[in-house]
Amino acid sequence: MSRLFLSTLLLALTFTNTYSQNLPELKIPSKYQLVAKIEGDLDNDGINEIVFAYNTDISHGDKGFERILYIAKKIDGRNRIWKKNTSVLWKSKDCGFYAEEGGSLQMEIVKNTLSISQTFNHNSRHTSTFKSIFRYQDSDWFLIGSTHDDADNCDFDFRYDVNFSIGKIIIDKTYSSCDEETTPIQEDQHLTFKYKFADIPKMDGFIPGSNEVKISGTNENFWY
Repeated sequence: MSRLFLSTLLLALTFTNTYSQNLPELKIPSKYQLVAKIEGDLDNDGINEIVFAYNTDISHGDKGFERILYIAKKIDGRNRIWKKNTSVLWKSKDCGFYAEEGGSLQMEIVKNTLSISQTFNHNSRHTSTFKSIFRYQDSDWFLIGSTHDDADNCDFDFRYDVNFSIGKIIIDKTYSSCDEETTPIQEDQHLTFKYKFADIPKMDGFIPGSNEVKISGTNENFWY
């Protein structure tokens, strides 16, 4: 092993250790309420990070409490804040018809990415689920994938998949009916097209379900 390689490796390890030690300790206000917690490796270093979702004490009326996301590294037995975000989690009751369900928040870590899913209930039959996938790259957190599943029992199931890294969009529309004898069913549709995004969206400032894309060759659009 060359001296140059050893020197570079030691320098990288020293920088990483110093950076980690400078991360602020995670201290949760007493009035915050834990909503979800998961663990997994998010930077491919073989060490699990911990992701927390909390309800804060900031109320937004009928929409419930503001939520906050923490991504923490465990260093010397203490959780230190690697990332703090206040935009990607909906309010605690900002989920439509079933407000008591708290937005049906689900989080998962797969292949060094963080997946966050939230569901809005338009009524007892119609739901819109937004799944956002984030990856740490180029010293920041970016939205690399999104799935919007818009479904209505006995009517339709529309799925919109976006790959931001390559600018590719896949749309699948499936139609159904609870009364096939009297209601004609439309033909299912599948569409794939390229879409030029100005930039890959960053985690900070991104609000799931608030961003619009025009579907190529149509007058329709969808949200992510």
